Amino acid sequence: MGMAITDILEVRERQETYASNIFSSSQLRENIITYKMLCDAVEASGIKVYRLSDDEFFDREKFFAAQQEVVYFLTQVRQAEPLRGKHYPTKEVARMLGVSHQTISRWITQGRFTGVTRSEPGKHIDIPATAILEYPSGENVRISDAAKLYQERVRAATETESVDELHFITNKLRAYEEKYGPIEYFKKKRASGELITSDEDIDLDVWTYLLKRKQELLG
Repeated sequence: MGMAITDILEVRERQETYASNIFSSSQLRENIITYKMLCDAVEASGIKVYRLSDDEFFDREKFFAAQQEVVYFLTQVRQAEPLRGKHYPTKEVARMLGVSHQTISRWITQGRFTGVTRSEPGKHIDIPATAILEYPSGENVRISDAAKLYQERVRAATETESVDELHFITNKLRAYEEKYGPIEYFKKKRASGELITSDEDIDLDVWTYLLKRKQELLG
C-alpha cells in the first residue's frame, strides 16, 4: 500500500526532522551509504535525483540539504510507479503547459523532452508522464508534475464556478420564497387544481430544479 496523503504531507512539512531520524548515525560513512541506497530506490521508480559528489559529503549543510531532498522524493516513489506506462498526447501536454501544439512539436525536435524522439517527421507521438521537459530558460519540469498542477487549476476553477452558482441559486430561492411563501404551499396549490398562472407554473418548475441543483452542489 502507498502512503496516506496525510502521511505524505506530514513528511513533506517536516523533512528536516525525518531526515535527522533516517540519517541518525554518528558515522559519516554509514550516512553516505544510507543516502546512496535511498537515491537508488528513488531513481528505480523513475524519479531523477541530483546526487552529491564524494567531496560534497564533507559539507555538512549541503549533505543535510541533500538528505532532506531525498526524503521528499521518497514520498513521491509510490505515486510515480503507476506513471511508468502513462502517456499524454502532445495536444494535451500543450494544454497543460499553456503553449501551442506547434511549440511542443518544436521542443520534441530540439530534444527538450528526455527520452522522447520522433522516428520520422510529422509522425504522431505521445509523451510519457515520467519525461522531463527542459525549457529554453533552463528550468526543468516533469510532465506528471505539470499534469497535477493543471488538474489542480482546473479543479480550483470548477470549485469557484460552483461557489458562484451556489450563491446565485441561494439568492434566487430566497426571492421565490419572499414572493410566493414556502414551496410546499405552491406545490399543493398546483396539485389541488387551484388556478395558477403560466408564469407561476414556470416559476414552480424552475424553483424545483434549483432546489435539486443546490443539493447536488452541496453533495
